[in-house]
Amino acid sequence: MEKQWRLWGSVERCTLTLVSWSWGACRVSLLALILTFHLYGGFILLALILVSVAGILYKFQDALLYFPDQPSSSRLYVPVPTGIPHENVYIRTKDGVKLNLILLRYTGGDAPPGAAAGASQGGPASSAPPTVLYFHGNAGNIGHRVPNALLMLVNLKANVVLVDYRGYGKSEGEPCEEGLYLDAEATLDYVMTRPDLDKTKVILFGRSLGGAVVIRLAAANPHRVAAVMVENTFLSIPHMAATLFSFLPMRLLPLWCYRNQFLSYRQVALCRMPSLFVSGLSDQLIPPVMMKQLYEMSPSRTKRLAIFPEGTHNDTWQCQGYFAALEQFVSDLLKSHAHEERVQTSSSVTII
Repeated sequence: MEKQWRLWGSVERCTLTLVSWSWGACRVSLLALILTFHLYGGFILLALILVSVAGILYKFQDALLYFPDQPSSSRLYVPVPTGIPHENVYIRTKDGVKLNLILLRYTGGDAPPGAAAGASQGGPASSAPPTVLYFHGNAGNIGHRVPNALLMLVNLKANVVLVDYRGYGKSEGEPCEEGLYLDAEATLDYVMTRPDLDKTKVILFGRSLGGAVVIRLAAANPHRVAAVMVENTFLSIPHMAATLFSFLPMRLLPLWCYRNQFLSYRQVALCRMPSLFVSGLSDQLIPPVMMKQLYEMSPSRTKRLAIFPEGTHNDTWQCQGYFAALEQFVSDLLKSHAHEERVQTSSSVTII
C-alpha cells in the first residue's frame, strides 16, 4: 500500500511539473500564438492562447496581493529599535528558506497584567511575561512595525517577536500562501525552543494579511497557542476579490482559480482559544463587516470584539483606547492562566 502511495505521489509530481512547464511555455510564446492564430486560425491555437492568458492572470495574482517593495527601500533597509533590548535573529523554515526575526525583550520590573495574582502560588514561571508573535500586513517590513511593537511591549508588558515573511525585508524567497504558513510555523517552532520564553503564554497577533496567517497558525496549533488577536483582516481572498471587483462576476469563480485563498472563514472555526477581534470601522480597504463575521464564526468561549469608529486599515492602533482593550484582554487571559496553574498544582498534591 505504501509503495502504491509513493508511486501515485511521483506520478502526481511529474504531472504537475509537466503542466507547469507547458503553462510557462504558452505564456512565453503568447505573442507568437496570437500572430499564428490571426494568420491561420484553428481551435488548438485558440485553446493555447486562452491557457496562456489564464496562466498570466493566475501568476499576476501575487502582484496584486504582495507588496514587499513598498516603500521602495523595504528590501534594502530594515529599521531596528535603538536603546531597547532586542535580538536580530535568522531562522530556517522546513523548506529551507531563511527568515529574519526581531525579538523585543520585555525587561520591566512589574509583572505582566494579571500575572501578579498567581505569581506567589504559581512559582517563578507565573510571573514570566507573555510573548506576542507579530505578523504584519502585505507591504513593508518588520522595521516599519517597530513603533507599534514597542507600544505593545510597554502596554502589555510582553516580549514581542516580529517576523518578515519570505520575500520581505531581509528574508529570502518569494511570498506565497503556503510559504507564509511555513514561515509562521517556523516562527512558532523557534519560540518554543527558547528556554527563556514561557511556552504557555504565546499570543498570536496579526493585522490585515497577518490576521489570515494567525488564524491558520492557531487552527493548526491549538495546544501551543494561548490566545489570538486579529485586526482588520478578511474572510478570504475570494471574498475580497468579490468586494474589490464587484463589477465582475467574481463570486462565480471556483476556488481553484485563486492562486492565494487564505480561507480564514473556514479556519477560524477551529480556533477555540481566547480570541480578540479588533475592527476599525473607517477601514476603506477591508469591509469592517468581515471582522464582525469572523467574530461571530469563532467558537471560542472567550472572545471579544473591540470596535474603533475612527480606526482606518493601518492606523487603528493609534486610536484612543486601543492598547487599553488589548491590555484588558491579556490581563484576563493571564488571570485565567494563573488560576489554571493553581488548580493543577493543588490537584497534584496528595494529602495523607
